[in-house]
Amino acid sequence: MRHLLRVIAAMCVKDLRLALSERAATFIGVIIPINFLLLFILFALSGGEAPIAVVMDDQGPLAQQLLAAMQQAHSFQIHLTDAASAEREIASGSIVGVVTIPAGFDEQLQRGAPVALPVEVNNLNVDFTNDIRRAVPLSITAFYAQAFPGQVVVQALERDVQPQDTGYVPYLAVSIVVAGLFIEGLLQAAIMMAREYEEHTIKELALAPAGAWTIALGKALAALVLTAIAGVLVAAVVVVVLGVRPLYPWEVLGAGLLVSVPAVALGVLCGAVMRRRQAAIPLALGATLPLFFMSGPFGPPNWLGAAGAIALVSPLTYGIALFQHAFHGYRTAQPSLGTDAVMLLGFAVVSVVAAGLVLRRGAAA
Repeated sequence: MRHLLRVIAAMCVKDLRLALSERAATFIGVIIPINFLLLFILFALSGGEAPIAVVMDDQGPLAQQLLAAMQQAHSFQIHLTDAASAEREIASGSIVGVVTIPAGFDEQLQRGAPVALPVEVNNLNVDFTNDIRRAVPLSITAFYAQAFPGQVVVQALERDVQPQDTGYVPYLAVSIVVAGLFIEGLLQAAIMMAREYEEHTIKELALAPAGAWTIALGKALAALVLTAIAGVLVAAVVVVVLGVRPLYPWEVLGAGLLVSVPAVALGVLCGAVMRRRQAAIPLALGATLPLFFMSGPFGPPNWLGAAGAIALVSPLTYGIALFQHAFHGYRTAQPSLGTDAVMLLGFAVVSVVAAGLVLRRGAAA
């Protein structure tokens, strides 16, 4: 056992020294999770809420109450302006809609007269268009329920499953941390393993007094160190910059380790199979991104219907479930947290064993 541990440590130190000698490549690799996070956050911010202008031709209390209902709909980015400016903005494409609260709005409502609420929509983007078409009527209903409660006799009685609401960006950011850690571990380990084949040092490793699985574990450990550094950096961005505070900080550390271990194990296997960095890197990225979108980054994978069955064979599914619980206290998957942890460890063991078998076969050839 002491000999095996020494071999694993020696392999880890060797790969870390090589990584430090290629500082530019290592630096780029370490910041990949942050780049991944920023890319998706920009995507989320640009598509989360429809930017609209509201023209207040009536400043009465009922008009102000309708404006407040629209602001509480969580579907709009609202700014107030005049009619001429609103038309220029929608013509230039800087907003997707204009809602005008007409003059005499309060007076007509108090007389019980019907009121036409002009809504101009640039229906170029169907997502934003549908947001406006749904949220404006809902805002009107919410306004009536508050301003004229006697006229709205049917109201929803909401019972929340979760103890608190979570915004789109905080939820997505936690999922992206998992994907970033996984891609980082997969890439680092794949590059380290493929380098041995490119530099023809795999034969020397095969002749060394160490087993194939020991070599695989040493490389996985080196990749795990670099992945841990990347994990600390991306977690700092989420906590400090985005302000997403974890409910269970120690659980975040454990979940990060459980996500990184199968990632580096799969990376060793990927590098041993592909044997070239130019081939291993596209494979790692190409395999991870589709799995990420099918693993519940926006909500529980059960919501995906039949496609959710694919999520059961993705380690990202179980990693996202652990991280969402650690940060928000949510249970987003059917299995228990213990099952999530066991599944991730199972992926790691199977990957290391498979990598050892590939190494032994490659050395024999």
